[in-house]
Amino acid sequence: MKILKSAVIIALIMSVTNDINAQHQHGKMNMKHEDDHSIMEHDESMVKLSDKDLTNAYMHYAMINNALVEANSEKAQKASKMLVGIIKDYEKAPEAEKAAREMASKSNIMDQRIVFSKLTTAFEPLLKDNVVEGQIYKNFCPMATASGSYWFSNSNKIANPYMDKAMANCGSVKEIFKSM
Repeated sequence: MKILKSAVIIALIMSVTNDINAQHQHGKMNMKHEDDHSIMEHDESMVKLSDKDLTNAYMHYAMINNALVEANSEKAQKASKMLVGIIKDYEKAPEAEKAAREMASKSNIMDQRIVFSKLTTAFEPLLKDNVVEGQIYKNFCPMATASGSYWFSNSNKIANPYMDKAMANCGSVKEIFKSM
C-alpha cells in the first residue's frame, strides 16, 4: 500500500513537473488541475531547494496555498494528505509534519486557514537558507488571524490564502528567500 501511494505521488509530481517544464519554455507556467480543470498562471520561475524532497514538500505547500486562495477545502485537504507522506519520508521536519497532519484532518476552510498559519511557521526554517533556484516570497496579512499571519509564494503578487475574494489582495511581501 505504501509503495502504491509513493508511486502515485511520484507520478503526480512527474506529471506536474513535465507540464511546468514544457510550458515554462513559452514564458508562462500553467498548472492544470484535472479534477476541476482550473488553470493558474504565473510569470515567475519555479523554485528549487537544496534537497529534492524539500522541493517536493514546498510544491505541495504551494498546492495547499493555492487551494486556500481558491477557497477549495477539498483540494487543500488532498494536498495536505500528500504533503504528510512527503514530510514523513523527509524526516527532518517534525513540526511541519505535525502541522501537515493537522491540516489533513480538517475539512472546513476556516479551520484549514488557521492551521495553514502553523504550517507556514513550521516551513520557514526549511526554506530560509535552502533556495538554490528561483525566489520564495514571505508575505504577511495583518488581518489574518488575531495577530496577522504569514505565507510563502513564488510570486510577488499578493494572493492571500487567509481571506476570501473580497480581500484577496490584502497583504504585502516582507522578505524574499533566494539563492546566495
